[in-house]
Amino acid sequence: MNLRLVLTVGALCFIALLLLIGIRTAIRWLKIHYPQRANAVLSGVSLFLAGVGMLIAVEMKDRPAFRPNDLLTLQEPVVARTIVSDRESRSMTCVVDRHEHLGVLELENERGTMRARVESNNTSEPLYCPIGVEVRIEAAWLHHPTITHRQAGADGP
Repeated sequence: MNLRLVLTVGALCFIALLLLIGIRTAIRWLKIHYPQRANAVLSGVSLFLAGVGMLIAVEMKDRPAFRPNDLLTLQEPVVARTIVSDRESRSMTCVVDRHEHLGVLELENERGTMRARVESNNTSEPLYCPIGVEVRIEAAWLHHPTITHRQAGADGP
């Protein structure tokens, strides 16, 4: 077995044990010093933690779902890596400007990376991606894009 994994799991178990001991001690202290209000305080803390857990779950599920042939309108510039078709060319890093459009071609793994075609972009400087080039983008880099679901037969510009 991997020694690093064993040490990591051991450290996490030790931290969990310390947390449990601390929580148990805090509950005991609360019941000794405030016996009339202890149950109300514990109920309030439990409801607060449940609410925080629900907010975290909602935020985790609130990620956009991309499908092939979607049109994305970006709300902020995104760094992309071009996809080359021949082995002699090198892929380059370029920028897709805000309020420009990407056409989703393929999702390589769920909420991981995606292949897209630049459908419109600022081309005033060489650091911007040329229009029509295929790029690879990490979906985590896309913050609040506007998604337009297009039909499968529709062609981009």
